[in-house]
Amino acid sequence: MFSFKFQTKPITITKPTTNIVKATSVNKEQVELELKRLREIEENKKSKEIKRQKELEKKANEAKKKRIAEENKLKKIKKKKEEEKKKRIAEENKLKKIKKKKEEEKKKRIAEENKLKKIEKERKELEKKQKEEKQRAEEAERKRKADEEKKLKEKALQDEIEAEQLEYDKREILKYTSEIIKSIENRFNRTNLKEGLSCKILIRMIEGGKIIEANIVESSGNELFDQRAEKAVYSASPLPVPTDEKLFNKMRAIRITFDP
Repeated sequence: MFSFKFQTKPITITKPTTNIVKATSVNKEQVELELKRLREIEENKKSKEIKRQKELEKKANEAKKKRIAEENKLKKIKKKKEEEKKKRIAEENKLKKIKKKKEEEKKKRIAEENKLKKIEKERKELEKKQKEEKQRAEEAERKRKADEEKKLKEKALQDEIEAEQLEYDKREILKYTSEIIKSIENRFNRTNLKEGLSCKILIRMIEGGKIIEANIVESSGNELFDQRAEKAVYSASPLPVPTDEKLFNKMRAIRITFDP
């Protein structure tokens, strides 16, 4: 870097003081030549000074141009650095955005994977639950069918037992009814009664065959026959009855056809 100071004012050339020797006789031509020589010297000095000033100005202009070029160069470098900085910052921001986007995509992917895992887990749990419910339902259905089959078998067996019991009870009741009729007939008075008479009698008993009531529910048409039949019933008390309470309860009230 160079700094110059230029002087724009014209340089005043001071003519040297020349001692003029007074002479009584001076050659005019010599004087003119001397003056011309002196003027040439001054002009040369002035020309040299002007040339020097021009060179200085030229150097100053060149230095100025060089300084301006250096400044422009520095500005360009600075501008380039700023542009490079902006570009670097832009690249860094771009990379940050890309990184952020990747992180968001990663989070989203992880969230989707977790969601899919959760859905898959829920699906498996639902399938497991449905399978368990199906198994329970099938087991309940098997149990219901087994219970139903068991109940049907038990019912069939019970019906069979009851049927057998009912048949047995009927036979026993018929047997005891026949014995009751025989017992009544043994106490019936047939004297002066015509043959072929019969009536129907309702007999009510308590434990042990003791008669508490005997009524003619269908008359023979012969009052004496009906009276003697009723009397024979009371005379036969206690009637022969089964010791089995359940069977006896079916015979507490019986209706017999009395035709001795």
